[in-house]
Amino acid sequence: MVAKYGIAAEKVNVVEDKMRIFFSREYAAEAFAEAWDELSWLWRFDRKQELYADHLFKKLQHVREYVEKHMRIEHVIRGAKATVYFKDVAGNEIAHINISWDGKSLHAAFGGARKKAERLVAILNALGADVEAREHGGTWYVQLYTGSITAIRCPELLEAVSALAGELYKSKKIAKEQRGRLLREIEAGPNVVEVAGVELNVNLKEEEIKSGASKRLMIIYEPTSPEAFDAAVKALKEAGFVEGVHFTAKKPEKEERGFISLKVPSGLWKLEELRRQGVKLAERAVSRLEEMAKARGFYDLVEEHLRPAKEVETIDPREMVAEDPERGVKAVIRDVKVEWENGRPRVEVEYEVNGDVKSLSFIWGVDKGGAVRAGVGLNNEKAAVFSTITCDEKLKGKKGVATLTAKHIFALAKYKGVGWQLLRWYAEVMNM
Repeated sequence: MVAKYGIAAEKVNVVEDKMRIFFSREYAAEAFAEAWDELSWLWRFDRKQELYADHLFKKLQHVREYVEKHMRIEHVIRGAKATVYFKDVAGNEIAHINISWDGKSLHAAFGGARKKAERLVAILNALGADVEAREHGGTWYVQLYTGSITAIRCPELLEAVSALAGELYKSKKIAKEQRGRLLREIEAGPNVVEVAGVELNVNLKEEEIKSGASKRLMIIYEPTSPEAFDAAVKALKEAGFVEGVHFTAKKPEKEERGFISLKVPSGLWKLEELRRQGVKLAERAVSRLEEMAKARGFYDLVEEHLRPAKEVETIDPREMVAEDPERGVKAVIRDVKVEWENGRPRVEVEYEVNGDVKSLSFIWGVDKGGAVRAGVGLNNEKAAVFSTITCDEKLKGKKGVATLTAKHIFALAKYKGVGWQLLRWYAEVMNM
């Protein structure tokens, strides 16, 4: 078969009823480019129907990673135009596209035979675009504009676009302000983050409050049909997001538009939790959100929301030393644990003083005003311990009942073994 069809195979292994063929890298790269014609069609169909088929997504992701790894991307600047070439590992051209300035935005275009156009579409979609080939007058065209071009987060292609922006400014085709805007768009990309196959738009909304202006992060998906809504909700739930806790949703009905909104900060906390577990979709989503926020100037806000989850379970409390020299107290923390009573977390702290192992505990709840609270009786010894584990110096030397609030639950969430339990409970009861 290898000799008959000219397939570049390096070796063939046959074991019982199974055969494995090892292709050369050059042939494999070209074969993947050809295969993308059909696979990308399936992907577009799947996305239009908003089915988010997990098995197809995983297969396409593997192909995308292979294309990124084994395909060479080069560019040449000729005047006010950049030509981007996609080549196999041997340097043979597989496809190309021209990028130019149309007076208002960047415009990438290709015109030619159907097979070449579809091959280019396959490659571009593999790299993150969402584009189709269209026929007009017997010629097949592929076209993208600034938003679609910058959606391709491929370093080599973005480098080509940045070089073109520089050349356009140098040749006075665009002003300094236009070049700056283009470079910001290239760095930021589209304001979209994908979570479990659901593309959510990220926007910053400014509101006037008594103390001044307030910025609010909005992460929303607007489904085009009830079927799309159901599929997106299903995908989020299967990824581990809980409706009402991590996102809110309203199904489109008749003339009323629907939406799915990722709750801030609890939805971001869930993303970070999944990222810490090694879930690839969450890693990509958090990375994309941070990249976008840095480029668009609201990274501090995103970081503020993510920080509690990023700090969760980063500290081992065992062997921490709690001291209050003024009152002659020195204790060593042995463990911090969480037990549950009627859906409420009871935190137990074990510590050692002068060789004696002791413990103290308290239970979290929600008061009538809707705030989380916990009460704990203190003496000099317990106050020193609580001051240390909650990073609250004001508790040191306190006697009687002390009230713990949300800031203390965030401090306790940093400890291994208890953090995620406390943060999940907090998000649920606060319905954030």
